[in-house]
Amino acid sequence: MAQEIQRKLEETEVKTRELEQRGVEIEKALRGEDGGVNVKDESDLLQEWFDLMRDRTELRRYEKELMVRAQEVELEDRHSRLQLELRERIGIKEHKTEEDLKSEQSIINEMMDIVAKRDALIAVLEADRLRYSHEDKDLEEQMLAKGLMLTPIEKTTPDK
Repeated sequence: MAQEIQRKLEETEVKTRELEQRGVEIEKALRGEDGGVNVKDESDLLQEWFDLMRDRTELRRYEKELMVRAQEVELEDRHSRLQLELRERIGIKEHKTEEDLKSEQSIINEMMDIVAKRDALIAVLEADRLRYSHEDKDLEEQMLAKGLMLTPIEKTTPDK
């Protein structure tokens, strides 16, 4: 899972660089700095620029979500290792020292901390999704105000 997330992060980085490069080309064309190479009119260039910026924003959002998912995977892995360690310690039937009991409690406390951190990550993802929805509506309104159409994009989401 972690390797898959890393691969997707790398792909996202490459796509983002490509979009940014194309954005620079479009900005130059809009400013007339492309040497007359571009045959598109200004409204087409502006439409393409808005689409690129939206795609870049979507990729950055996806990248952030992947990074949160990577943190989740790390937390789940740590939680699993702690569960195993706790089972082994609890399975010892011999007389337990004060130190053994403290160690078990420490493991339980760390497991609870991990659950709280994971819940916080999920809350961050939900808050981001709500914010993104509002931002998308604002962008759509801006584009429509400029007489530009909003072209549909495929939302990229990590596998769960």
